[in-house]
Amino acid sequence: METLDLANESSNQENQVGGIPGPFDIPPSVTSFINGSSELERRDSTDSTFSLRPSYKQKFKTSVAKPIIQNVLNQRLNNALYDKDQAPGWAHEISHEIKQKLLELGLNRYKYVVNVTIMENRSAGTRIQCSCAWDADTDNVAHETFKNVCNEH
Repeated sequence: METLDLANESSNQENQVGGIPGPFDIPPSVTSFINGSSELERRDSTDSTFSLRPSYKQKFKTSVAKPIIQNVLNQRLNNALYDKDQAPGWAHEISHEIKQKLLELGLNRYKYVVNVTIMENRSAGTRIQCSCAWDADTDNVAHETFKNVCNEH
């Protein structure tokens, strides 16, 4: 039972002013899709090879990510002196480098969140908190703290 005709070619043409579609005009491709005459074919559920989540074999492994993070932090920050003007740029560059190295692992079904905070060590504590919604079977978190102990001159 069809109770609503969403659009047809003649009503679209009548509502146009100077060839410009009106705000409620529905393009013919959308109309044909709604009416079931779309050129797109539906696949059976058994034909689908697309997966929304990684396989268990591709679970994010903290043991692989932590050395990558440690290596980048050591290369970029070892013997660096804190500079409040340069710290935001360093944080951006380090987070980008870590993300690129994680992408090279080839875990295609992941989105990475890399958060880098650089602050001066003045014996003050800090607390950083974040929360995420994730798949406990395949998602995980890796974190690392780098403390530069070089002496200022």
